[in-house]
This record gives sequence, C-alpha cells and structure tokens, in this order.
Amino acid sequence: MNTKYMPDYGLQTWAYHLSMSYPFDLDYLSPDDRRYNIYVATLIPKLNIDEDSIQFFEDYIRFDVIVGTGEHTSRETLDISIFSDDMPEFDHRKFEFKYEKPRKAMVFTGWEKGPVELNLLHVYLEESKYYLDTEIVYIGQAFRENGERLPAEELMSDPTLQKVEAYLLREYPEKDLALLLLEFKSQLLEEVDSKDEDLLELQEITKNPSLELNNQIIDATEAALINHFKPEYNEKFNNGFSRVEDHGLHYHSITVQVHPDIMGLKLFSKEKTYLSNERIVSSHLLSKK
Repeated sequence: MNTKYMPDYGLQTWAYHLSMSYPFDLDYLSPDDRRYNIYVATLIPKLNIDEDSIQFFEDYIRFDVIVGTGEHTSRETLDISIFSDDMPEFDHRKFEFKYEKPRKAMVFTGWEKGPVELNLLHVYLEESKYYLDTEIVYIGQAFRENGERLPAEELMSDPTLQKVEAYLLREYPEKDLALLLLEFKSQLLEEVDSKDEDLLELQEITKNPSLELNNQIIDATEAALINHFKPEYNEKFNNGFSRVEDHGLHYHSITVQVHPDIMGLKLFSKEKTYLSNERIVSSHLLSKK
C-alpha cells in the first residue's frame, strides 16, 4: 500500500510499552524496557522509605513510603512481596540489606546468586493505590547520527536532556526528575463520518494492518505530543519546535494515545492534563502544496 498520499485516512499511534526510571537508574532497565521511541522528562514527588517503619514478615516486607516534601508530604504503607518464580528459595529475613540513597533502593546482599534489589520507584508504581503526579516538562527522542535507537542507558548523554536536568535540579529541588520511556505502534484508520466514532475506530483497528514505524511517523507523534502538552522546556530549548503539519505526512489527521493509567500515572503539564484513554488528535497533516 502506498501510504505517501492518504487523504482519506488518519494515522493512529499509541504507546503499547511504557516504563519509568530515574535517569541514574537507566542501566538497570530490562532489555524489554530499552525499546522506546520517545522519552518524556517528568517531575514527580520525591519518594523515600521511612526507615523506622520497616517490618519483615514471612511472605512480605511492610514499610511506609513518604511522598513529597514539606507541606505537600503524604504517607502510604506498602506490603511488598519479593518472591518470584526465578528465586523462590530467597528468604529476605536471612540477609542484610542497605539503602542506596541515590537510587532509592533496598539492596539485600549475601545471597549466593547475587544482590536482590527493591527499587522504590518501580515498587511504588506497581503497588500504590494512588496515582503518581507526573508533570511533563520536556518531550524528545534520541537516535544516533545514522538513525538507530539510542540505548536507554546512554540517553543521559543527550545534550538537551542534560541541560533540562541541570535546570530542573536548580529550579525544582523539591521534586525528582524521572524519565517516561514510550514505545509506539502505528496504523491507518479510514476516515468515515459517523456519530459512533468509538465503534468505527474499533472496526478499523481490527481490519487495518499495522504500519511499519519510521522516523517520519515518530516525528509526527512527537510533534503532536509537544503541541498538545506544550512542555515548558521544549519551548526553552526549541523555540521553533516543529508543528505536526510541518512533517509532510499526507494523512487526514494523527491520533496519539499514551495510556498512563496503566502505570498509575496522573500525566499533566502546565498547559494540559491527560485524561484516562484520551485521544490527542491533530487534524493538520494534509499537505497544502
């Protein structure tokens, strides 16, 4: 199918794989968490374990997580099981542990198979009953000069992201910088007039094949996200950041979905709050040439 000129079709992209990590923790991501197209720099409340609250039980560990700082502090008790299929014989009560403050983790040492780590951010996202306030401050993508993806653990060498981090550490000392990594898929949706848009979209999703994701589609997805959220640091470092219509895609529109609720994130910027399952729609893709 020649998709260069598709004025009767919309382009849909959606994040089907999401992960979040502190910048200094990127090398701890699993291989599956390194397959991203777009990264989102976010500000989140500081998370800390109340060391005096830790209790060890046979099947789990209980501790309080302190969320935020100063007047905006809250507290939540979590019961965390560290058993898994690949380490059923590990007994957390028999080993010493230490805190790794920069990574905010509990690390158990002395086990013959190596250290066992409880990463606080990952545990909180999985176990908390509350959504984590996640403010978008910058959206970008990282590729090498010849176009292949930059491994997640090398992302912090990106000069623009280094500038963003420096500004954030100075201007928002009460918050932490976390990176939301997004991997997208894409496909065509035929534009049909109907009042039942959800039903028609579902029909088109089931019958239209996925498109091969390319740099042009990623560029348009990034532009749609930036134009929707208008992150403050995209404007500071890219005063002329591109509009969706500048990418020369000959589709009727682009629809982008992120689904942050899957990870328990309340995603917002100073300009916009993302609602659960919201569609970010830009209808300016048709070339005027």
